[in-house]
Amino acid sequence: MIVVRDVFQAKYGKTNDLVELFLEAKRRFPESPYTRILTDASGPFFTVIAEAEVESLGAWEQKLSAIFANPEFPTWFSRMEDLALSGKREFYNIAS
Repeated sequence: MIVVRDVFQAKYGKTNDLVELFLEAKRRFPESPYTRILTDASGPFFTVIAEAEVESLGAWEQKLSAIFANPEFPTWFSRMEDLALSGKREFYNIAS
C-alpha cells in the first residue's frame, strides 16, 4: 500500500476555500482517490493536504487518469489557481 499526499500552500486567508474546493471534488468526482483532507496544526501556515491510499503506483496512475478524463475536471481545477501558491506530491510506502 502507498499513501499519496498532495501538499499545497494556500494563499493567505484561503485555507478554508481550498479545503472546500477539495471537499467539493470528493462530492463531484466519484473517481477522486482522496479520502482525507488535512490542514496544518504546526509547521508552515496555510498548508492543505489531500491524502489517498492506493495499492500501487499503477493503481494511482489509473485513478489519476480517470479523474483527468472527467470533462468537468479542468473547470474545477482552474479554480485552484486563485487559492494555492504552490504544491507538491509525496508518495510513502506503508510499512505497518
